[in-house]
Amino acid sequence: MKCFYVPSMFVTIKDAYVVAIGESDQPQARVIANSSWLTILEIFLHEHALESAYQRFQRLHGVPMAAPVWQLCAAVTSDTDSVLVRIADTSLQVLHRGADLDCSALSKEHAQVLGALFSQAKLAQDTHVICSRKAFGHTVDMLATLGLLAPLPHTLNWGDLRRRAPLCPVFGFSRGTPIDRYYLHRFLGEVRSQVRGTVLEVGGILANRERYGFDQAVEFQTLDLTAKPGVTHIGDVHDATLLPPASLDTVVLLNVLEHCQQPWVVVNNIHRWLRAGGRCVCMVPSAQRVHNFPRDYWRLLPDGLQQLFEAFSQQQFHVYGNPLTVVANYLGVAAEELAPHELDERHPAYPVAICLVATK
Repeated sequence: MKCFYVPSMFVTIKDAYVVAIGESDQPQARVIANSSWLTILEIFLHEHALESAYQRFQRLHGVPMAAPVWQLCAAVTSDTDSVLVRIADTSLQVLHRGADLDCSALSKEHAQVLGALFSQAKLAQDTHVICSRKAFGHTVDMLATLGLLAPLPHTLNWGDLRRRAPLCPVFGFSRGTPIDRYYLHRFLGEVRSQVRGTVLEVGGILANRERYGFDQAVEFQTLDLTAKPGVTHIGDVHDATLLPPASLDTVVLLNVLEHCQQPWVVVNNIHRWLRAGGRCVCMVPSAQRVHNFPRDYWRLLPDGLQQLFEAFSQQQFHVYGNPLTVVANYLGVAAEELAPHELDERHPAYPVAICLVATK
């Protein structure tokens, strides 16, 4: 457990719940479910050390709300839904009706501002349950895991990650299963049944039919730039004349578009080659080291992939990744070195792999 913490967030009410939000362009809300969480977050705004924060928490047990705090609360609770609280460093500012109210001094003295401002929200009243140093420590750990508390600046323990070279320069293969491969298999497990009929895999080989479990493929073809075992079509996927129009039921496109000089041309060709109702099963990396096979041009995001496939009638996205797996994927950490819940948690602002099933 770390000993020094600080909160940094915006807090507001959404649908009667207190939520912490991130940057304005990524409003991924985290629900603050318990009254004790608000109290602890406010305490750590001023008491960064774990022990002193616990002592302050103990002193607040049974203490009535201070009059200045109630006066602040009365001034804004008529329309609490419009209140936005900014917490950063040792500052607590309340944005109300377009004006900033600096409540930092009031918060430092009483540590009751958040509790008062959001007293009408849906909160579990659990402050009395945290009656020991151990219980307090568990709650702090949980708030840190949720991203509501962060280590105080200059107290990070980088450990094995404080390095200027990757742990494995080949994506994690030397340590186990690369994280993006873990996500690839998760994606195929969810959409395998949609790979059917006459199938073309771009950049693959015939052995992938069995490797990926494409049992519903009636005919399996492959396309690559160069001749090699397991390749049935040799050519450039940018060339629309390689295959007849409306000749395929499924195109599999795994980790290919980043290597295409003009991915929009490639997607248009795939649309041309598919029959009506045909599907393109696509995966692109979003957070991965440069890999020149033979060239590496792009890192696509969900909006970009959606734009590329705009001519398709349906798009079904599967986005995988979170802050931990972004860092791990760049450093070549293997999937086996992370717990399943660490791999499977998804944060839309931190994609590692973006997958799509697009239907013509």
